[in-house]
Amino acid sequence: MSKKPFFIGISGGSCSGKTSIARRLAECLPGRAIVLGLDAYYRDFSGVPEESIEVDVPDAIDQTLLSHQLAALAEGHAIDRPVYDYSTHARTARAERIEPRAFVIIEGLFALYWQDVRDRLDLGVFVAVDHDTALSRRIERDTRERGRTEASVRAQYRTKVRPMYERFVLPTSAFANMEVNGADPVDASVERILARLRA
Repeated sequence: MSKKPFFIGISGGSCSGKTSIARRLAECLPGRAIVLGLDAYYRDFSGVPEESIEVDVPDAIDQTLLSHQLAALAEGHAIDRPVYDYSTHARTARAERIEPRAFVIIEGLFALYWQDVRDRLDLGVFVAVDHDTALSRRIERDTRERGRTEASVRAQYRTKVRPMYERFVLPTSAFANMEVNGADPVDASVERILARLRA
């Protein structure tokens, strides 16, 4: 790849809709976009007691590896993105080969958090959503996909997810070039982003 990719950062709170928006945006740029979910870059917490694991803080992400791989993509090189196993809170032995594309979409809680990542972005998007909607989506997801009880999801949201969002994630909305509403239909939000790209 001779031309530097166009980097898009999509941030927002847990269950704000940022992952759905990032994936749909990539589908609207067929063959030209890759999505890098920051969840793949979680540190290895195997052996750490469940109640002691903090995933809603920036230090939970291996920012050194993320920055290294973003630099490689910017230079037109393929990367081996880690594959994370949420059930064991550990990286697997596998890695996913990612070839550079014209658009690199970085998606996650902290996509707008680190200065060196922000410096690479050509467009920063913040997905805002009210807490009731986010919590309802998280209950639905975690009880279905992660075997959690509704009570445990509510407790985690109240004591960890929401406080860390307000401390670390919400302030990064100031670095976004545009904001979309996570309660809106995904296609409507994606169309707004595409309009910005066309402009």
